[in-house]
Amino acid sequence: MRFLGLFSGQFSGQFSGRNIIILLAFLTMPFSAMADDALKTPRPDIAPIDVVRIQLEALKNNDSPSPDFGIKQTWAFAHPDNRAVTGPFNRFAEMIKNPAYKALLNHKRHTVTEQNRSTKWIQFKVLMEDEDGQVLGFAWVVKKATTAPFEDCWMTTGVSAPVLSGQGS
Repeated sequence: MRFLGLFSGQFSGQFSGRNIIILLAFLTMPFSAMADDALKTPRPDIAPIDVVRIQLEALKNNDSPSPDFGIKQTWAFAHPDNRAVTGPFNRFAEMIKNPAYKALLNHKRHTVTEQNRSTKWIQFKVLMEDEDGQVLGFAWVVKKATTAPFEDCWMTTGVSAPVLSGQGS
């Protein structure tokens, strides 16, 4: 029997020191390292609406695969202009957890539709049902970054405060 390719032969209880060290290293690997592998990063081939969808899906499942992964994913697509205002990351995370934006975390569902466009930015209308069943509306704006390492990548420049738009299911 083979376990993760670490052991050879039959599962007889005879393990080499090297195999035990490898197994211990695997078992003690921080889950945050695995979460970092799941983190999507800006690329020029990611469409503007997909940037918003990536962020919303991550926020919807904020603590999967690790605590505050959704906030980290959202930060990864925050435009450099946005980061200059909301950053560093710890301050950004506190902002998301404050009452104005907390409804984004672990929400039930959302829809995204393009609302306005210019040559430099696109505004999306996001309707989201929060954990309490309230439907909230947001304006979500993305634009292309112009500096490395994000040159030609669509990234979020701003998200409006939520507006109560009704009651969900």
